[in-house]
Amino acid sequence: MAINFLNTVDLNFNQLRKAAIESLATDPAAGVVGQLYYNTAVSALKVCITAQTGAANAVWQEVGATSGVETISIGNANVNAGGVNTGLVRTPGTGIGDVVITPAIYGGAANVGMVPTGGSAGKYLDGAGNWIDVTTGDVTEVQGGTYINVTDQTGPIPIVNHDLTTRSNTSSSASPGYGANFSVLDSITTNATGHVTAVNTKTVTIPASDDTTYTLPVTAGSLTDPKSGIITLTGTDGTTDPVTFVGTTGRIEVAGNPGASTITVDLTDNVSIVGKIDVLGSATSSFAGDIDMNNNKLTEVKTGTVATDGVNLGQVEALVAGIGLFKGGYNATTGLTTDLGVGNNGSLDGASNIALDQGDFFVVTIKGGAFYTETLEVGDMIFANETILANSTPPISKYTVVIQDANIAGAGATDGATEKGVAGFDSASFDVTASGWVQLNSQRNPYGAKQSLNNTAPSTRTESGGVTTFTLNLAAASLFGSGALSENVKVEITEGAAPYETVYACVTRSGTASMAIGFTGSVANDAYQVLLTHI
Repeated sequence: MAINFLNTVDLNFNQLRKAAIESLATDPAAGVVGQLYYNTAVSALKVCITAQTGAANAVWQEVGATSGVETISIGNANVNAGGVNTGLVRTPGTGIGDVVITPAIYGGAANVGMVPTGGSAGKYLDGAGNWIDVTTGDVTEVQGGTYINVTDQTGPIPIVNHDLTTRSNTSSSASPGYGANFSVLDSITTNATGHVTAVNTKTVTIPASDDTTYTLPVTAGSLTDPKSGIITLTGTDGTTDPVTFVGTTGRIEVAGNPGASTITVDLTDNVSIVGKIDVLGSATSSFAGDIDMNNNKLTEVKTGTVATDGVNLGQVEALVAGIGLFKGGYNATTGLTTDLGVGNNGSLDGASNIALDQGDFFVVTIKGGAFYTETLEVGDMIFANETILANSTPPISKYTVVIQDANIAGAGATDGATEKGVAGFDSASFDVTASGWVQLNSQRNPYGAKQSLNNTAPSTRTESGGVTTFTLNLAAASLFGSGALSENVKVEITEGAAPYETVYACVTRSGTASMAIGFTGSVANDAYQVLLTHI
């Protein structure tokens, strides 16, 4: 949709870049003097020279039609009584400034560059202007033969080339055994031009094998040593060499199986290890049953990191050292503990403080400011950071206070300076679900106003010199009230009815509360409205 400018646009001597004139197929009926458009039917820029008046359409004229070269015309050939072409004649044009071009023609020895009549296929024009027949008596074409190709066969300079010869190489494989034969390419003979003249193929026979091979039969161990297996190397030359695999009772079992020709090596069900065992690598070892240490220690145990890990002695000692306990309530008004029993309650600060272990803590049951003048509320917690001796006047750094309750939320310049806690939200601006999800409602600008341009206060209408001006009193109570200045008000002009398109007019500000909006021509009341924003 086009943007409407309802007043003159002054570019103040600035360039209008990458602009395109409106394109139409026919002259529009409406127009004002000086208006431009591009006629796509005749591919010409046109200007309005007579504005539309009543039922009479506007008059349009092609730009440049009254000056400069308009038409260049070349007429038909003029042949005299002797049959000689004496030149081209002018075809009169209708445009102002028409130009006619009359080229020179062939005249025997003169103007030889011009083509005379008499040409035909098989003839060429020589330097004297004569047509020469070249169809007989001379070579007219060079043609190619087998493996020969010719470019520019009819000349003037034919080029003869030998065709490129290509080949497709193939390969194959075989696995001949002893005594078999195979063929190989022994030699290739070529002539002086590189053509192959002879190929010699040689047959190669593989000799018979003279290797000795062995079989590996398996037998069971002897009755005296059942935890063994025997492999007998039996050669084709009749030799035999037994290889015996022997296990260790209580450690490794070895069993020969002649039927399957296998020897099985396995751990016994109950393994006895003499000396020590080292398990190397980073993988996790798995035990399906309990491990009996037989009253021996586990040494070099790594510090555990998850609940199911074993721990070492040092880790246990560190975990239980100085472990704190819940000591009961604390009255922040009196500054005294409340649940340590008769004669044991006391203060946490000052010269008469009670003794505490690291980690001991209290919960505030009564709010107040007795703890180092800090304001504590019910639910807040006080922890001892380290062991505190009785009557030692400990500084507040010996304690850590955890604010457990919900305070009233407050505003701050930074996140750290902002009080976190309970907050309420204006229902006019926020929507809060039952689960506490806060959403901002659609907001209207409290500093904005909408005013129709008409002749009803705070708007007045005047028409003079072909310009309609609407003047607004921004200090009116319906707009921004007393003290408003036009220099502090932004304005957007829109149509008074759908689609409420934004338009552009001349806006001037007085320096007071007066703002004037000017339109070229006569503009009716309520045809447009303004959206105002007070800055």
